[in-house]
Amino acid sequence: MFSSVIICDDHPIFRDGIKVSLQAVFDTLEIRETNHLQELNAALSDSVPQLLLLDVFFAGLEPEPGIRELRQTYPWMKILLISMLTKEGAIERLLNAGADGFVSKTAPPGSLELALRDLLNDKRPIYLPQSDDAVLPSGNMVENLPTRQAQVLHYICLGMSNKEMAVEMGLSASTVRAHVSALFGKLGVNNRTEAASYGVRYGVLAYSGSHKEYCRFIGPQRDENPDENASSADRVYFE
Repeated sequence: MFSSVIICDDHPIFRDGIKVSLQAVFDTLEIRETNHLQELNAALSDSVPQLLLLDVFFAGLEPEPGIRELRQTYPWMKILLISMLTKEGAIERLLNAGADGFVSKTAPPGSLELALRDLLNDKRPIYLPQSDDAVLPSGNMVENLPTRQAQVLHYICLGMSNKEMAVEMGLSASTVRAHVSALFGKLGVNNRTEAASYGVRYGVLAYSGSHKEYCRFIGPQRDENPDENASSADRVYFE
């Protein structure tokens, strides 16, 4: 049983969603959070956790050499990658560099919890992106949201501000605020953190269905002729 973990992700709201999954698996757990490589190095110098949950595109990290260095320096620490990465060849390279498992941020709901249990049983979990024909489980509010509210929830889970959402959606900031307020009322939540925790738990980043048009990663670059099977993150870091 793991007793300590460091979450390495530069989206605070997404870190909150990860904590929900951790708390579903572990009764007691020391959780530390970092949003940049420098913070991670300082945290590791203070004390080494049993488990590291690492975003492949964590700020300041060169994915493959960085993971290799972490493995060499901390051989007993479990490293579970959590990422939008989709190329299986690139994922395999990161596993060969020393990662103990991989969970796509667009994997089916509950995949992170399953991966954590796999690690406890000395297995090497690999949970890839959800297929286009997959659907959310019944019994949650996400599948019944209007398109705009579902889109807003998706962006909240990615840590985007109202201003960023307005630009991405081609709407005014006041209109986005109205959608956010309506979303909170529909889900029965009070703030963005609660909304993101709900969304992450019910697989908003994986949901395709009638909202397929917005289920994509807002990557660091956009290609005029992108590989339809690769995310922007794949093209930037793993060409």
